[in-house]
Amino acid sequence: MTALALIALAAPLAAADNAVLYWNSQAMDAVRLARNPPPIASAFYATYHAAIFDAVNGITHTHHGWLVNEAAPVGANMDAAISSASFTILNALWGQSANPRNFQIAYDKALAGIPDGQTKTDGIAWGKKVAQAVLAARATSGFDKPIPGVYSSTDAGKWRETPPGFRPPTLPFWGKVVPFVMTSPDQFRAPPPPALDSQECADELAYIVKFGSRDGSERTEYQTQGTVFWADDLGTATPPGHWNVIAQDLTKRNKLSVPETARLFALLNMATADAGISCWDTKFFYRTWRPETAIREITTQLNPHAVPNPDFIPLMTTPSFPSYTSGHSTFSGAASRIIERFFGTDNIEFTVTSEGSPGAVRSYKSLSECRKEIGMSRLYGGIHVMSDNLEGTKAGLKIADWVFDNALQPNKDGTKP
Repeated sequence: MTALALIALAAPLAAADNAVLYWNSQAMDAVRLARNPPPIASAFYATYHAAIFDAVNGITHTHHGWLVNEAAPVGANMDAAISSASFTILNALWGQSANPRNFQIAYDKALAGIPDGQTKTDGIAWGKKVAQAVLAARATSGFDKPIPGVYSSTDAGKWRETPPGFRPPTLPFWGKVVPFVMTSPDQFRAPPPPALDSQECADELAYIVKFGSRDGSERTEYQTQGTVFWADDLGTATPPGHWNVIAQDLTKRNKLSVPETARLFALLNMATADAGISCWDTKFFYRTWRPETAIREITTQLNPHAVPNPDFIPLMTTPSFPSYTSGHSTFSGAASRIIERFFGTDNIEFTVTSEGSPGAVRSYKSLSECRKEIGMSRLYGGIHVMSDNLEGTKAGLKIADWVFDNALQPNKDGTKP
């Protein structure tokens, strides 16, 4: 397959457009308003799109559903089913943290474009039924059940709270949440990080001093700007949402059908959700300290190859959870590989914007080029070392391959399973 042409920049979607894209935009807005951290956002996106896919698949009968394999009522309207499933999930997951009035406005607008009648009524009822089944399944996943524990330590090499807020750990229990497709949270746990007294560890920290410091860094201007472009902080669609934006544009560019779009977004978001669970399993299994802690506190007794730098300040504010592995790298590894597998090529040229850098635009010749830049942006921000990035990416790629090969598979005879 030849490389695809440049995608158009994202534009607001009307209710008459591809219904999956229309409702995906509503979910991203809900994440922004709720200020969901990335693991929660990824799980909510996945729940949402699993319900949309199963609702669509109950009408088309072309694939195995994620959960529901029952047939929809004959003639049920697909757009009505998507709208009803989406509306149900939005209210259940974001009804207390975003703005339910926005959900109602979007729902009314979508339904207004569908002719009244039995097919519309059946579609609404079917979508709600599927969404309620998916919500019931995820209600037992543990996503809303924190596990008490002590996660901070003053031991050398172990994570502790960092300035300026010295915030407690974010979602330390997330590595225990039931995955969407993986067999267990630790299925793709990363191998141990470099030993604290190793040359590799010292070299990784020296690289961050050189390229990730706030002052006196050897970063290029493009690299510095990239830390903001790919920050995807609270109040944005988050790192998984940024890949949803890319997927939306590729969907429009390739004129995917509604069922094709539903499958792409379900695979994409289940992969990033499982990436979040896997990454948090790794993070809180090893509980490695952040680069700024390591660089300030390392001594020649701990590592004879290291050069202490007690005045080091990273470019970015350090997130409130352990360093190894990088969440952004894991999310991006999973998302980019799903898109690659879906379209059959890594050589997709695309352009993307950023919520953190309004008006800025970046272009890439391949998914892997973008993935690599995202991972490196966390090093240039001074909040991750290279092993965090590389091992996170590796895990994300493995997770995506597992999801693509094991979920939402085509029916061999084209009929419902």
